[in-house]
Amino acid sequence: MKRKPPAGSAIAARVSALEERVTRLEARRPPPGDGRTTHEARAGRDGARCAGCGLPLRRRRGRCAECGRPLDADAG
Repeated sequence: MKRKPPAGSAIAARVSALEERVTRLEARRPPPGDGRTTHEARAGRDGARCAGCGLPLRRRRGRCAECGRPLDADAG
């Protein structure tokens, strides 16, 4: 037995629902009615970075711990 192709309105409704879902997923929002929270960005990700190597700044003896570049008094 052959299946009938879906009606145009049914296809339009499915496409609309998929577009809403993709938009929600890209915005990292939970589905409607879901009690869970979304992933939160961890604190400190936008902290100071070394001007020499570009890595997150870890100080050691007035220098970057990774590349050894001296730190300015006004940095960080």
